Amino acid sequence: MISQRNTAEHTLLIFDLNGMHFAVDAKQVREIIWLPELTPVEETAPHVAGLFSMREQLVPVIDLNLYFSHPASAYTTSDQIVVLERDRHLTGIIVSEVLDVIAIDEYETFDCGLQNSECGTFDIVPVGEQLVTLLDASQLMYWPQACEEGEAKQMSPVRHFCPEATPEQHALFHSRAISLMDVIVEVESSPLALAVLELGGEYFGIELGSIQEFCDYSRPAWIPCCPPHILGAISLRGNLYTLLDIRGALNLPHSALEYGKAVILHASFTTPHSLDIVQESVAVAVDAVHNVVYLKRQDLQFASETLRQQYGTELTGAAHYDGHMMAVLDLPALLARSEWIVNETA
Repeated sequence: MISQRNTAEHTLLIFDLNGMHFAVDAKQVREIIWLPELTPVEETAPHVAGLFSMREQLVPVIDLNLYFSHPASAYTTSDQIVVLERDRHLTGIIVSEVLDVIAIDEYETFDCGLQNSECGTFDIVPVGEQLVTLLDASQLMYWPQACEEGEAKQMSPVRHFCPEATPEQHALFHSRAISLMDVIVEVESSPLALAVLELGGEYFGIELGSIQEFCDYSRPAWIPCCPPHILGAISLRGNLYTLLDIRGALNLPHSALEYGKAVILHASFTTPHSLDIVQESVAVAVDAVHNVVYLKRQDLQFASETLRQQYGTELTGAAHYDGHMMAVLDLPALLARSEWIVNETA
C-alpha cells in the first residue's frame, strides 16, 4: 500500500446555500437534520427563522440569507439544518445541502480582512478550485446575548413558517418536528453517526469515526503488479493514498473510475507472513457522498441474511434513509480481508 497519514489540524463541514459554499468547524457540529417545521418567535433578531424542540431542548434557527442581509428564499423539504453546539447551547443554521467533510492544515486558512459590521470578520478556505467562506460559530450563536443587551435594533414580526408550502409539504415539515421531540431513553450509548455513501446505485452507511475525510480525485496514478481492486494512487495535499475499488467485494459491477469522490480512512491490515498489524490510510472510491446522519442505535435493524449474501458479512445492520434501505458497513473490517493484501514486488 502507498499512503501517508494526514496531519491536518482542522476538520471543516462544507455546505451549500443557494449556490454559495460555506464552512464551519466540524467539531462544533452537533448533528445534521432535515428541516422541520419551525415555530416563529415574537420580537427576536430578524435573521432567526424560528425554533424547534429537539429532545427537550429548544433550538433557535438562523436563516443565513437574512443574516447576510440577502433577500429571503422559500424553504424546501430538501433543505437541512446544521445544529451547532457551544457551551451546551444549540443553534441551527438552514442550508441547501451538506456537501463534504474535509481536513485542512492551519496554514490553509486565510484571513482576508473581509468584515461586516453586523456579522464580524470572515476567513477564506481554498477547497479544490473554489474559495469557501469559513463561518465563526461563536459569532453565529451570539444573537441571544445581543438581544438581551438591546443591541438588536430591528425585531422580526411574527410570521407563519413557509407559507408557500403545499399541504403535503407542511405535513412533512410537521412530522419531522414531532419526531425530533422524542427523547433518547438510552443513556449508555451515544447516537450512531454515519456518512451516507452511494456505490453502484446502492446506499451504504459508514461510521463517521472511521473516516478521516472526503475528497475528489481524477486520473489515479497507475501502480504496476496490482490486482483490479487497486485503481492506483492519488495525491492529496502532498500525501499519497492507495485508491481502492470495493465494488467487487460488495458484489456490485465495476465501472470506469478515472475521476470521482473518495473516502479517506485509517484501516488496520494483517501482513500475510508475520501476522503483524499494520495501520495505513487508504482511499476508497465511491459514486457520491450524500449526507451525515445520526441514528438512535435502537433504530439500527439487524442485517438480514439476504443483505449479507449480497454484500458480505461485514455488515453491522441496516437502516432506512430517504426512502431507501441503507446497509451499514464496517468498512475497516472489509479492508482487513486477506485477499486485499498485496504481496508482490514489481
